Amino acid sequence: MSAALFRTTLKIHTPTILSYALGTSVYLWLFIGVYPSLAKSSALNSLLQSLPPGMLQVIGYQSGVSQVGDFLAGEFYGLIYLIILAIYTVTTATKLMARSVDNGSMAYLLSTPVSRTRVALTEAAVLAVGIVVIGGVSTLAGILGVDWLVASPNLNVRHFVEMNIVGVLLFCVIAGYCFLFSSLARDERTAAGMSAGLTMVFFAFKMVSALGDHVSRLKYLSVFTVFQPQDLIHGRGPVVSTSLWLALAAAALFAAAVAGFRRREMSL
Repeated sequence: MSAALFRTTLKIHTPTILSYALGTSVYLWLFIGVYPSLAKSSALNSLLQSLPPGMLQVIGYQSGVSQVGDFLAGEFYGLIYLIILAIYTVTTATKLMARSVDNGSMAYLLSTPVSRTRVALTEAAVLAVGIVVIGGVSTLAGILGVDWLVASPNLNVRHFVEMNIVGVLLFCVIAGYCFLFSSLARDERTAAGMSAGLTMVFFAFKMVSALGDHVSRLKYLSVFTVFQPQDLIHGRGPVVSTSLWLALAAAALFAAAVAGFRRREMSL
């Protein structure tokens, strides 16, 4: 990896990273802010109890909203968080590689003594750092927001942190295949289309699989299935092994992207 290139590229992308981190935190604080009023609503909990289990799984409210962790896991981490991180991951991965090739800036990089391998590793590191920063800031924002805005906070901080760690590692995997497409696609539009398309398919499979037993097997075709906020916020599930497998999958995808970029034929 090139330290000079890493600093330069990270500086360019820092405003974007910070804007996503701040935006995610603001959204999270908004949900935390409205929680106390919803928690007092017996009608909402009664309505949730009347819904079928499949529908509760789709909307992410298997455990109701009696605790702030359940509310955030279902309302924020089950949808908003995934959308924000998906947009950041797809767009940034495309900009780092495919756009650089399209606009000719990659030609300048490769004309220097820095090898293709070091260029690809550096760009991959910038992408991963951005995801970690956004995830880390939102985790801290969630903990502080609950402490500040909820009169009787009952958030299990350890489980909340574990949920965020799994979420960050999930998007490192998504970043891995987006970076792979960006490294190999013939142009920026193709890379963005492949990355966004596959991510939307994975998300659709996850949502549809919760509608009934006849489609439940679709969950095995989605990377989003490993991220179950309601289970994670209650400490259920193999967090350590899941995190390990996600880290290994992300590393394998980034390695494939670097290897593919090194062998790619480009007319620069």
